[in-house]
Amino acid sequence: MKVIIDTDLARVPGAAVVDNVTAIVASSEDASFPASNLLNDFPTDLWKAGSGVNEATLTVSVSKGSALMVHNTNAVSAVVSVRTGENMELETGFELETGFEFVTDEYNASAVYFLPGYNGRLWADYDEMTSPHTVYVTLTAAAGETVYAGIVRAGVVEEFNDPHYGLDEDSVDYSIEKELNSGSCYAKKRNIVRTFNNLAMLETRANCHAFKHDIFDLVGPKPLAIRLVHNNITDWEFCLFAKRNAPPKIVHDASSTHSRINFSLKEVV
Repeated sequence: MKVIIDTDLARVPGAAVVDNVTAIVASSEDASFPASNLLNDFPTDLWKAGSGVNEATLTVSVSKGSALMVHNTNAVSAVVSVRTGENMELETGFELETGFEFVTDEYNASAVYFLPGYNGRLWADYDEMTSPHTVYVTLTAAAGETVYAGIVRAGVVEEFNDPHYGLDEDSVDYSIEKELNSGSCYAKKRNIVRTFNNLAMLETRANCHAFKHDIFDLVGPKPLAIRLVHNNITDWEFCLFAKRNAPPKIVHDASSTHSRINFSLKEVV
């Protein structure tokens, strides 16, 4: 299991413990659906490219990090590239020897991902960078569609063991149903979100405390970018933008160095 969050900030009184995105710019955007929407906590509050533009690049400035997640996009493919942003040049009168050259704006990683084109999500890991860098995300939707996305998160990954076998997946339906005086039924379809309940994870006591106290207790009901399973299952469906249903519970074993964490998650809209 992976969570994008900077737990170093947990040790700074009054600091907001969030991801490490400092700015985001889109190569194309509808004025009614700006790129800044990608940084709020509402996946259905979209960024959209200009009308009819099916490919656009998001430039994400990150203070430090090792992963990026995109949530709720209609893209069918994505290219994610990471650059250091560092450039070097020689002083006047100097030149490199034959066969040598500077590598400017060096790539740390570049990868292509394929997505379903509806409610898509992706998780891109890269080598951890402790200094500011830029992540470029080029999203391409089907021809004739306007590309959009709901959430972008990037930053430091905190990694834990995957939950035990038997992930209890359910859903919450926010649709409205009401029986009228006549006996007929009024119904209005609204969003459905997934829940993952009765999750259990065996971890070292130190990791249990980090998971509970430095992440979920500190953040509280705010949603986080989570890859629920990453060792045995790599499906995008387990990339969540979700909050905890209740504070995680740790069950200690006095005869062991490991403890068990019980928790549940719910996606947000």
